[in-house]
Amino acid sequence: MSAVLEANIARSLIATTPAAEEKEWAPNREVTLEQLRVVDMIHEGKPACRLCGQVVNRLDMFGLCSKTSEAHKEWRGETAPRKKNGVRA
Repeated sequence: MSAVLEANIARSLIATTPAAEEKEWAPNREVTLEQLRVVDMIHEGKPACRLCGQVVNRLDMFGLCSKTSEAHKEWRGETAPRKKNGVRA
């Protein structure tokens, strides 16, 4: 094994072991609100899906996002194939 590879493995092992004095996580409302403000600034001016309201970079020609839920398919006019009774798939 090369010395570089051994050093990388040793570094990754040290990085993955928890520190002895690691602080316990506690929620911080101010930090959360600041991060949400940043997200809102990024999404400002971007279009939202007419059906679900998701903010996206681009809408399709129906004004919808790229989701493929039944409601989205229905708004796009896509028909679901009908299953015949008594026929196994």
